[in-house]
Amino acid sequence: MRPRLVKVCGITRPQDARFCIEEGADALGFIFYPSSPRHLSVEQGKNLLREVDFNDCLKVAVSVTPDLAMVQNLIAAGFEKFQFHFPGDYPTESIREWSECVGLDNLWLAPRLQPDEECPKDCLQFSKIVLLDAYSKEVYGGSGKVGNWQKFIQLKAEYSDHQWYLAGGLNPENLKEAIASTHPDGIDLNSGVESAPGIKSTSLVARVFAKFRE
Repeated sequence: MRPRLVKVCGITRPQDARFCIEEGADALGFIFYPSSPRHLSVEQGKNLLREVDFNDCLKVAVSVTPDLAMVQNLIAAGFEKFQFHFPGDYPTESIREWSECVGLDNLWLAPRLQPDEECPKDCLQFSKIVLLDAYSKEVYGGSGKVGNWQKFIQLKAEYSDHQWYLAGGLNPENLKEAIASTHPDGIDLNSGVESAPGIKSTSLVARVFAKFRE
């Protein structure tokens, strides 16, 4: 049942990071986007990294259409992977610049696609991983809405040379069905394991990882 990668996103506290790592998270996401209730400054993110022993757990910087100066700051802060959200009509040249800056293997593309919107295939050459979140007109990720699983299945089959990570409203109640239905290469948990935005619930996180151990 367990995908090859399980990520917990929206980390704002070192104690939450430590608990997720102890439970078995493969990656932790830190959000650098002022409109998010889980937003961190780069300095706050850097301090969080210093306070936690990550072992083999990946440190993922999450942002929305960052400029290259911001990308460089995130690299300098010590992040290893870079999950960047963008609208479907975002300039391909900007995505190419992200890829050249962080490396093809380290860029996770997260296009915000409306239900009837095509995946911008020209940008896929610049990354090997695509994360598909639930569509929301108001926010990029963390909405609590369940994603479009049928669209995920379709895109994963169409672009099978990429890894596909599923996000959007995943929680202990729907996780088993989500994985059985979509067979994702990775999953991204956020609001579905929180007691409040940016505050992870130890009981909900523990329930998720208990399911993987069953």
